[in-house]
Amino acid sequence: MKNFYLSVFLLFMSLMLKAQDIHFSQYYASPMTVNPAYTGMFNGTYRVGANYRNQWASVSVPYKTFAAYADYGLLHRPFNRYFFGAGLSMVNDVAGDGDLSVTKLTGNGAFHYAVDGARNYYLSIGLQASYIQKKIDWNKLYFDRQWDDVNFNRSRPSYEAGYSPAFHYFDFQLGALYSFVVNAKVGGYVSASVSHAPRPKDSFYGAEYKLGGRPQLSAGVNADITKAITVYPSFYYQNQKNASELLTGLMVSYKLAPDEEESNKIYMGTYIRLKDAWYPVVGYEFSRIRVLLNYDINYSELQPASQGRGALEISIQYIGNFGKPPKGIIDMPCPRF
Repeated sequence: MKNFYLSVFLLFMSLMLKAQDIHFSQYYASPMTVNPAYTGMFNGTYRVGANYRNQWASVSVPYKTFAAYADYGLLHRPFNRYFFGAGLSMVNDVAGDGDLSVTKLTGNGAFHYAVDGARNYYLSIGLQASYIQKKIDWNKLYFDRQWDDVNFNRSRPSYEAGYSPAFHYFDFQLGALYSFVVNAKVGGYVSASVSHAPRPKDSFYGAEYKLGGRPQLSAGVNADITKAITVYPSFYYQNQKNASELLTGLMVSYKLAPDEEESNKIYMGTYIRLKDAWYPVVGYEFSRIRVLLNYDINYSELQPASQGRGALEISIQYIGNFGKPPKGIIDMPCPRF
């Protein structure tokens, strides 16, 4: 029975690889994979960060994803109602028995404009240009003609032809962001973006299969409940062809020294990926370095194979200053994180 569930799981994942892009449960800690309009939009001058995800280790060969990014705010001048953001990022993903790997190198640019004189409301637009390379080790894969009625026998020929071990293409993502600071205690954002605007071809066989456009929508609010406690409710939705994903949840931060602006913080929260998994999140912030850790607990139809064990994910981010950040800026995509 376990082998049956494993077979169903691997078939499901092979289909999902065609339909979905790389994504993280910590969408609020992965700005460059969500919306290029986030570039440069944070409470500081520069930002560097990294994300790591290890998924399905309990069922098959783990799916491992690593991302790193850096961005910078430009023209942060006292009387400007606008400024720019520029950034670079890299994502690498390795999945399954065939070591299907995706490497994505991106350059981001964004323009941020304060729609009010007090600079509490910003409208941002962004563009991401990417170079993407995909590779696979065909010698590690199994094919139907290698089945000998008992097991898969790799010494038997697969009779597969016409494939390539690697291919590459260029891609683009467009995004818009509206962020606001209502007062000293409340702020928030609404984000929208679309990936694969030119719908590039995506096939190891040179077929005309094209990636579907991937619209993404997210929003969140930060609210200070007390001097020490802040809550961050948010949601994230994306859709690509017949696949969709909705994540939502709540984060709470606690300042260890409420009267100090740069106080260390403890983070705790819980989120859910609808029809798939729920995941608790814990974290700590010190000296403007924030580390968050979560574990996805699977409850979908794959639960008999996964036994509830989904993915381990960690993010780390540092925000620095060369001077004072522009007025009205809140750290996106999870305000004041």
